[in-house]
Amino acid sequence: MSRRGGTRARPVRKPVVVVAGEDRNDRLGIRILLEDLCPDMRGRIVEISDPVRLHQATGANLTARAETLARKVRARAVRDDTMVACVFVHEDLDAVDDDRYPLVRLRVEKALEAALGTAHYALAVSEIESWLLLFPAALTALCGTWSVPARHRGRDTGKLADPKQVLMKEVSGSGRRYRETDAPDILDRAVMLGLTRSPLGRNRSYEQLREDAARCCAEHLRERSR
Repeated sequence: MSRRGGTRARPVRKPVVVVAGEDRNDRLGIRILLEDLCPDMRGRIVEISDPVRLHQATGANLTARAETLARKVRARAVRDDTMVACVFVHEDLDAVDDDRYPLVRLRVEKALEAALGTAHYALAVSEIESWLLLFPAALTALCGTWSVPARHRGRDTGKLADPKQVLMKEVSGSGRRYRETDAPDILDRAVMLGLTRSPLGRNRSYEQLREDAARCCAEHLRERSR
């Protein structure tokens, strides 16, 4: 009770950004990138830990999976007594960037938007490791013996069929080998070196993430904060 005898107003909680993804490393990597691309998200990102399986789903199956994710997002908002500004869902396409990529991404994103409202589908081509190859200096900063071969620098990393093997066999070589758990640390180095806005090369899915982060930051996060 307040000194005037009324009920004390509950503090207004800031809206959150929800990140869902295939595993903990991927979710952490997306969080690192989002907090760098949109500083307003810092301290406001929460995670849904259940694995995501969307890109191969269609029709009623896709709708059901999107609705299941939406229920978990809503439950998290109720638990935290807050509202959701937007949701980022990460998944690896496990295929190179071609004409199929935008069709799959759009199909799933529409299903997510129908279930969640403001949702962004971060479908990495061919996997999140292809993003890491955009930042050769960050790879070397993590491990001094690592180096991206010239033939992979300044290229479209979305065209690499197996970027994970490139990292394990060509970048890290016979020394300390790349592990999936290194991905967040590499992205953290990319942030520290100021590389996230000027990648060496291109990757359409990474560029899409940057666009979606900017949109959430400028529109959804501010609208929910009013």
